[in-house]
Amino acid sequence: MSLALVGIFVHVSYNTNVLGDDELCGGLVSARAAEAAFSRTGRVSDDGDAAPRPGEAAFDCWLDNTSALPGSPDLEMHLYTTRDRGDEAFTGGGPEQAAVTYFSGPASGGVEKDRKAWVWLPPACLDGESVRVNVSLMSREGSADRVGLAALAVDAANRLMDHTKCDADRLKAPPGIGATPVERDADAGRLCGVPGFSLPAGSTGQARKVREIAPAARGPLWTCFVALEHGQDDDSGDRDRGSGFATYSVVQDPVVIGGIKQSKAYSEESPIDGWAVTGFDATHVVATCEGKETYFAMEIGTQQLRSWDEPAAPRDAQQFRSFVEKVRPSFGCSGVGEGR
Repeated sequence: MSLALVGIFVHVSYNTNVLGDDELCGGLVSARAAEAAFSRTGRVSDDGDAAPRPGEAAFDCWLDNTSALPGSPDLEMHLYTTRDRGDEAFTGGGPEQAAVTYFSGPASGGVEKDRKAWVWLPPACLDGESVRVNVSLMSREGSADRVGLAALAVDAANRLMDHTKCDADRLKAPPGIGATPVERDADAGRLCGVPGFSLPAGSTGQARKVREIAPAARGPLWTCFVALEHGQDDDSGDRDRGSGFATYSVVQDPVVIGGIKQSKAYSEESPIDGWAVTGFDATHVVATCEGKETYFAMEIGTQQLRSWDEPAAPRDAQQFRSFVEKVRPSFGCSGVGEGR
């Protein structure tokens, strides 16, 4: 065998997945989809057989991408399912929540920068809490392909649906992923891009400006992080900058709404007196807006908690009411907050 042929064989064997397995993680992961998510050529393998038990909508698998090319570090990716409350993705608060690029339609999910993606299983596949299929690049070196991450999560979700014999339409990966929302100065009277929405003066104190992270356009999965920025002589707010003032969310995606309504903690009773809503509590509710079910949420940040030391600062119920009243027209809602 010539040296050229030996070189080709070595390259194909160690720098591509041509001679590797077509399916990984007990058949729940396509090696081709995994290679695309890693965004580089290399041999993809799993860390043992992580196939789920028959009929179980859960798995946990680790993937390795190795290459013999000089300077190419080994990469590791984690694929796994989580079972949690249907609105879990909108309850953490903080800049990380708002920096997610969401997609909705034939598949519903999110992409966090170039490190993580997830997709929700359809409500027909659930037997209680919501299920997400997650893909995370665990290696510090390198980055993943954002479209490839979403496609890998969708492919694994479809295979999991086949495994559990779920009778629901199969998901389709988004053809593209929008840009990651970035922090910006908030417009006065137009917080999060919502006309007429602003923080009350009694809550902002000596803050010299308000910063926000929000998508460029509103969609069926929308969230906005808001933080106060203080002057050099007042670092009290900046010490709490991590969780900010509040994180606001509005969801009209039917897959996510379906998962919310199947959650154990969800109640058909209104958590707010006089409001025609259902939900979890006084800042996580579901309303019907012109026939479309809509979820509204507010996560309280440390800056808002500290503002309550001032007698003039509105409490969470007032803040949430103000948010819903201002944002609802943008999502076709006319009756939220009005009596039953």
